[in-house]
Amino acid sequence: MSDAAGELLFDLFDDPAPGPVEQDDLHPAVEDLPEPNEDHELQDVAEWFLRRDPSGEQFASVLRDSLDQVLDGPRTMRFRYADLRKTEKTHVGTIVEINLGKAFDLADGSEMDYRIADHEVDCKYSMFMGGWELPLESLGHLVLLTWTDDQASLWSAGLWRVDPRYLGRGAGNRDRKKKMLKSGQERIRWLWQNGDLPENLLLHLPGSVVERIFTHRNGQQRINELFRSVQGRIIRRDVVLTVAQQKDGPRRARMAREERYLGGEGIIVLGHYEWDVAVARTLGLPEPSSGEWVSARVAPADGADPATFEADGARWRLAEPEEWVPSAPRVPRSRSLGDPD
Repeated sequence: MSDAAGELLFDLFDDPAPGPVEQDDLHPAVEDLPEPNEDHELQDVAEWFLRRDPSGEQFASVLRDSLDQVLDGPRTMRFRYADLRKTEKTHVGTIVEINLGKAFDLADGSEMDYRIADHEVDCKYSMFMGGWELPLESLGHLVLLTWTDDQASLWSAGLWRVDPRYLGRGAGNRDRKKKMLKSGQERIRWLWQNGDLPENLLLHLPGSVVERIFTHRNGQQRINELFRSVQGRIIRRDVVLTVAQQKDGPRRARMAREERYLGGEGIIVLGHYEWDVAVARTLGLPEPSSGEWVSARVAPADGADPATFEADGARWRLAEPEEWVPSAPRVPRSRSLGDPD
């Protein structure tokens, strides 16, 4: 669609006249827009994504990484969206667009951000459902709508063809971008809706626990407190780097399991290694993937119960909350199951 035609479409809705807009009053280009269930280009793009990422796991990972990239916890210790400056908040959408393009090897579009399945597709991100702002040049084009709620650990992504009949009728913002009306949201073709966003762990811990972690003076002490206070939950690499405030954060996580640190308290720290993952599975703990860890307090076991593992010539089980335990067994070296953590 030409810019001139787009200008005319927006001008139709800048008038404050009340009442519904008649179909005959719309620019002919609007009449040519297909219904969502008849939009073959939209279906092509949807199928392209779903073939490459049926579960949405890769897409969710890109959104998580993009949020973490803007928060920049390893340098700033930030983990709350509210702590970002206004300019940083507006930058999240650009980071999402760039990272999705890299992750899915998307070609640049000639008019929109991407060219997918031989169709032009724009990309928009919002932290608020329905908060997408659509520019003039996107009218009539397909747009990939992305949304996250870091507090609720949810995300969604869908496709929509930008139709001015479902955009706000005012002049829009300073850049003449307009928000989608609620009726427009009902026409989105969701690829993944309300999926599980990888958790922003520090955001969801009690304030007293976060304070206890960051009270320690050096990185190793903070890492020790993290694994001591947060047991039985996956701790991602970015969390470790944010807490450690050191480039060797992953090394600090591995050192935390030593007897002079948490090992002396009966706590094991498991990473993405063959032995570690097998023990996590046996104990019913979440299994760490590459760049993830999980900690737990263990105690000697009386017998060969299925939920026990062998180490240092003895069998071990999860410890009871108030149970006294000796030092934890040594975590042996084993084969990495992915990239080094």
